[in-house]
Amino acid sequence: MKKILAVAIATAFAAPAMAATSNVDIYGQLHGSVNLYSDEPSGISNLGITNNASRIGFKGSEDLGGGLKGIWQIEVSANLEEGGGLGSGRNTFVGLSGGFGTALLGKHDTPLKLVGRKVELFGDTVGDTRNVMGGGSDTRADNVLAYLTPNFSGFSGAIAYSTDLGISPVSTTTGDLDNSAVYNLSAAYENGPIYVGFGYGDGDGHEELGLGTHYRLAGAFSFGDFKIVGQYDSLEDDTPNVDDVLNGDYDAWMVGGAFNMGAMTFKANYMTGEEDNAGGAEPEQFNIGVDYAMSKRTTVYAMYVNGEDVTLGAGAGLSDRVCGSSCVSTTNAFADSGDISAFSVGVIHKF
Repeated sequence: MKKILAVAIATAFAAPAMAATSNVDIYGQLHGSVNLYSDEPSGISNLGITNNASRIGFKGSEDLGGGLKGIWQIEVSANLEEGGGLGSGRNTFVGLSGGFGTALLGKHDTPLKLVGRKVELFGDTVGDTRNVMGGGSDTRADNVLAYLTPNFSGFSGAIAYSTDLGISPVSTTTGDLDNSAVYNLSAAYENGPIYVGFGYGDGDGHEELGLGTHYRLAGAFSFGDFKIVGQYDSLEDDTPNVDDVLNGDYDAWMVGGAFNMGAMTFKANYMTGEEDNAGGAEPEQFNIGVDYAMSKRTTVYAMYVNGEDVTLGAGAGLSDRVCGSSCVSTTNAFADSGDISAFSVGVIHKF
C-alpha cells in the first residue's frame, strides 16, 4: 500500500521522471508525548504536549548495472502540534552505492553523531542522552560529502566533509566558506552481541564556534534479554585563555541498561558531564522507563527523567523544553533551581 501511495504522489509531480525510477518508498514515524515538568525545590510544575522528532521520508534506488545503484532520499520533519504540517529538512541526499560502499552528497548526520545513536536508549524523548552529551560534531550537517565503507566481517567506517556544520553562527546561506568547514570520521565493529564505535570531529567550523577536537567512544553488549550500553565524549574548548585560566574542555559519560520481558522493555541510564574550568557547567541526568510494543510498528512508553543543570528536551530538539535557572535562555525556565524532573507518556508509530 505504501508503494502504491508513493507512486501516486511521485507521478502527480513528475510523471516522466517516474518511469526511470525502479522503486520509491514512503517511510517515517509519528511520535508524540505528554510531559509533566516539575521544579523540585519550588514545587512549580507545568504540562506540555510535545512532538518528538516525527518525520516522513521518500527514498528510492535505481539499478545501474554491474552491482552499482543510484540512491536518493528526501526526509522532512512532521509536526503533530503548533498547527501541524511539514517542517525543516532532515537527512536528504543523492548518491551511488555498490561493492565499494556508499558515496552521498547532501544533508546528513555526521559519523560521530551516528556512533552515539547506536547506544541511545531514550532517543528523541524528553530524556535524550544529548541533553548532556550533545554539541560539537553531534549534529546533522549541511552540504555534506560522505563515504561509508562496506561491512568487512563486522568492521565498518565512514568519513564526511561539510562546508557548513549547520549550527549558528557558523551556518550560512550566503555561500560556502572555508572557515566553516568540518570533517568527521568513525570506525565501528558490530558483530552479534557486541558493538564498539569511535567518532572524531574537527575543523575550522569547530573553531568558529570556539571548539576544538571532539572525540566519542561508545559500546554495547547484549546477553540473553539484557543489554548494557556506555558512551564517553570529550569536546575541547578552543577559546583563548584569559589570565591563564584554563579553557572549559568538556568531558561526559553515560552508562545504561535494558531488559526485555515479552512485549515490554525496562530501561535506565545515567549520564554526567564536567567543564574543566572554575564555575563550569556540571550537568547530570538520570532516566528510567518502560516501553510496551503493541505491534511491530506501534509502541507506547512511560518514563521519568531527573536532571540538574540540563535543558530537558533540548537533546532531541523538542519544541517544548524546560530547564532550570542555569538556562542560557529563560524561555520555559523555572526561576528557582537547576534541579528539574519530568514524567513523560508517549506513543510512537512507525510506517
